[in-house]
Amino acid sequence: MPLNAPDLLTQVTSARSTAQVDAIMSGLPIVPPEQYQWLSDTDRTGTWKPGHLHWVPVGRDRGNGGRIKLAGEPMNPLAERLVNGMEALIELARMRELLTNSSAPMPTSPREAVLRYFGFPRLDQIERLDDDERKAKSAMADNVRKHLSIKLDFEKKAKEFAVTVRDHGMGQAPENIHKTLLSLGRTEKADKPYLIGVFGQGGSSAFSIAKYSVVVSRRAKEIRKGNEAAGAGWTIVREIQPKGRRDPYYAYLAATEDGQVPVVDAAHAEKFGQGAHFCHIAYDFGASESSIARLMYQSLNHVLFNPVMPYELYALKSTADPMKGTAQRLAQRVRRFGSTALDKSFTQLPVV
Repeated sequence: MPLNAPDLLTQVTSARSTAQVDAIMSGLPIVPPEQYQWLSDTDRTGTWKPGHLHWVPVGRDRGNGGRIKLAGEPMNPLAERLVNGMEALIELARMRELLTNSSAPMPTSPREAVLRYFGFPRLDQIERLDDDERKAKSAMADNVRKHLSIKLDFEKKAKEFAVTVRDHGMGQAPENIHKTLLSLGRTEKADKPYLIGVFGQGGSSAFSIAKYSVVVSRRAKEIRKGNEAAGAGWTIVREIQPKGRRDPYYAYLAATEDGQVPVVDAAHAEKFGQGAHFCHIAYDFGASESSIARLMYQSLNHVLFNPVMPYELYALKSTADPMKGTAQRLAQRVRRFGSTALDKSFTQLPVV
């Protein structure tokens, strides 16, 4: 398959199993890692082959294995991916604001940003409003959640789970993906108090829990600079175990020697739209297959207890569960059943 194949992006974004990813890669001009390895910014083994894809370490750091394997629980990196999606939506709104008013002061917190740009307060506070205002603010929140989703798929034959996090936020220009979405510890958030994270690390741990990770991103048209590509950048991430060594690392397919990812031109990227797509394939939840969908609902609501904005969960089904955090669910219960709805009674037990 040539790198400019018209259906390449469709195949990449549709992949949900290792067999599908293997089939895609088998048709691409990929140089095996034993023939070319990135050791550092100035040191390589092997020769770069123009017109071919090569495996380059995530973060362009050959020793990235230890940092990427930091995740303690498989749900935590997925929550981080969702937080990144929320930030992408907030940043897009902020950049749109600056286009109309370049001197507009920045919000001082993520919640202030959500209130300014999307019109609703904390999700648990919405439940405490009177009926009319609650319905109006809930409608605003529901409109936002359609732009951020997490989807769980299961490939029965291979018994593999795939988790896809998709946002329709600012997106990244293809030439910057290796420096942003595929970076480690690099941040552009430190001077932006309206964003949530700082260090640019947490979501990358998902790479270590999946066999393959598909990454696609495209910059939103209205904020795209004149020198930025209008197409979509894409890549595949996997673990590489060098022969004769005990230090595996995580690498992605790069199209240029400085680490830029392959690009699909604008005409073939229109269907993708804007934003970012992360699909982690053969994701190891470490639990029985039958419990994963329920576990995702409970765990994500717990980890993102009171998220700054809602999102949608498609857990092995075509309809979405609106995800607003456990704080909102508790507040809703109090509104419906009264202030004693959360009270619990415990049977007295003798002290021995």
